[in-house]
Amino acid sequence: MENPAKRVLMTSNGDEVSRNIAFHLAKHGCKLVMMGNEGSLRSIVDKIRDSIEGAFPADVIALDMESDSEVAFHAAVQKAWELSGHFDAFLNSYTYQGLICFLFFTTLPLMLLCVDHSFIQQSFFLAGKVQDILQVSQDEFHRITKINLTAPWFLLKAVATRMKDHGSGGSIVFMATIASGERALYPGADAYASTSAAIHQLVRVCILAPN
Repeated sequence: MENPAKRVLMTSNGDEVSRNIAFHLAKHGCKLVMMGNEGSLRSIVDKIRDSIEGAFPADVIALDMESDSEVAFHAAVQKAWELSGHFDAFLNSYTYQGLICFLFFTTLPLMLLCVDHSFIQQSFFLAGKVQDILQVSQDEFHRITKINLTAPWFLLKAVATRMKDHGSGGSIVFMATIASGERALYPGADAYASTSAAIHQLVRVCILAPN
């Protein structure tokens, strides 16, 4: 008897890393629902349909990752939940680095919160333009914070609530670059590294949560 297809909810800003992850999941038989900018995600969904024979059709849910409304995130997750029936996994790969000007290749820790508290890794390229803490505008800082910390917080609550109520459990994955690690200090990544490091701590404390 074949194992049922895994149902995965995934956020993406259409970047190469999340695009490749989406292709990998679809190629291995996952049913995908992608959330983020609808225009960016349609091209990914269309390419999966045209290039991977036998892949399940992927759905797209439009979501403004800069929204201040927790209700908007719950509504988007609910719509995705109704399309899928339930989720086996949620992957947040939508990040915004801001204006960072260095290029490096590194091991990317994917903070995986799941029933066995395991962790997985992936590789990642990061490029941009230097902007130290004294140059970061209030608007830029708010944007970085909304996308990299507030949105994951809202999404974690929305997804975990439904997994818990459904009684099925599942995996919740947050992506973060090495710039967010304790030993990785990169000039020009002040705002991004700070918000991304907060995701590490969020995962740690959630693992201890009784529910």
